[in-house]
Amino acid sequence: MFAIAGMGAGLAVLTAVYLIGLIRGEALFRNANGDRNAGFLRFFYPAGAVLWNWYERLLRRRQNGPQGEIRQRLRRIFVRDDVEEDYKRFQVKRFTCAWLLAVLSLMAGIGAEAARLYGSGREITNLDRPRAGGSSRVYQLEAEGAWEGRRAAEFSVSPRKYTAQELELLFEETYTQALKQLPGENESLDRVDGQLDFLEFGPPGIQCRWTPERWEYIDHSGAVVAEEIPDEGIITYVVLELSYGEQKTEYQIPCRIIRPLLSENDLLEGELAVVLKEKDTEDPYGEKVTLPDSYDGRPLSFYPAGKRRNGLLISGMGLLTAALYCCSHTQKLKEREEERNRQMMADYPDILSKLTVLIGAGFTVRGAWEKIALNYNRQVETGMEKRRYAYEEMLYACRGMQGGQAELQAYKSFGKRCALQPYRKLTMLLEQNLKKGGRDLTTRLRAETDEAFSARLHQAKRDGEKAGTKLMIPMFLMFILVLILIMFPAAMAL
Repeated sequence: MFAIAGMGAGLAVLTAVYLIGLIRGEALFRNANGDRNAGFLRFFYPAGAVLWNWYERLLRRRQNGPQGEIRQRLRRIFVRDDVEEDYKRFQVKRFTCAWLLAVLSLMAGIGAEAARLYGSGREITNLDRPRAGGSSRVYQLEAEGAWEGRRAAEFSVSPRKYTAQELELLFEETYTQALKQLPGENESLDRVDGQLDFLEFGPPGIQCRWTPERWEYIDHSGAVVAEEIPDEGIITYVVLELSYGEQKTEYQIPCRIIRPLLSENDLLEGELAVVLKEKDTEDPYGEKVTLPDSYDGRPLSFYPAGKRRNGLLISGMGLLTAALYCCSHTQKLKEREEERNRQMMADYPDILSKLTVLIGAGFTVRGAWEKIALNYNRQVETGMEKRRYAYEEMLYACRGMQGGQAELQAYKSFGKRCALQPYRKLTMLLEQNLKKGGRDLTTRLRAETDEAFSARLHQAKRDGEKAGTKLMIPMFLMFILVLILIMFPAAMAL
């Protein structure tokens, strides 16, 4: 009960969080509702918005902590400075998923714990006896009444016994089946020259035992021994003994053999064990065993033995999953940023090459920059090009210059937003050209382009080596499979 009360209190707290979000109204989570991919999750956004609001207050809105890192990654991914709306949607969705996982885990834990308590609190007065011919069934019980509290009792219930009429009918059916199966591949029992097919298993509980009358002609497995058989054959018997407990019946089956052609468990309370055993033997032909209702002059009750506390385990695992989800959501954002960096590094040589060609053809640095950015924008709008982070950053800087931002400041902001060393080097070359002038910019860009292409070639080689290493495991598994395919037929032949 304490476990259910604890999980119920936790569920009540989470429900209160959701109600607080509803009461505080749309203003608390209206920004998160802009997420078109939220689906049914948006119905639980009030709870996620409350948790996120408390979390922000706890951290006192630190910009340089983990929240500042999330904002910085969102700026790089969405290529814009104002990412507050994206940040709110990200955090609310993150905390909503964690809240929902926690609620589901607590509900599952309460259900499992309630089922356990209901099963252990229900008094039972009889137990199902195993069917005739089956094996004994062990019940784990808890007895209450003759002592303080409950005591564990292990009760082994023997299977139901056949009545005399049932046993006689089973013996006859088994004999008929054995007689039909006995000839095997022989023409009939009047002409036995090969293996007899002894019935090994009868109905549940019925034991079959075969005894040849003449061992020199038929062995224990039913095989015919041909050395001493006369030419005219010999008539002998095989005895089928059917037994069930102490009751036995024998059948003599004649056949003519001809020369073949070539070709109980310990219980914790001894007295209780005696009482239970007496109940087991009172009515061995009945369908159920009635448990004793009194012991030593006092009432006696039996209950199913307590089960494991799966409810607490389910709730604990669910809460742990919710916590891990919160952490993994940030990790996914980090992986997305790493993918962005890899894409930008792959595009760097192409951007340098385009700038070198255009500047060498007579364009100014700004003119070349705008031509590359605007040409990329037209291709994206017509569907000829997919979104590329490096070109998006160039387009962002281009629009800044068109909006009145100084060219030098636009290049500095570009390098800062890219946050990658090669792009910082490019902006440094462009800044030096604007500040000091000079005619060697094309030469420097050409040298930087050659170096960037060489770096991309080396990176491709490293990626290929990593891919080869990752393929080692599947290749090793395929080698094991081929080895099994080769060795298995050889082993079967041996």
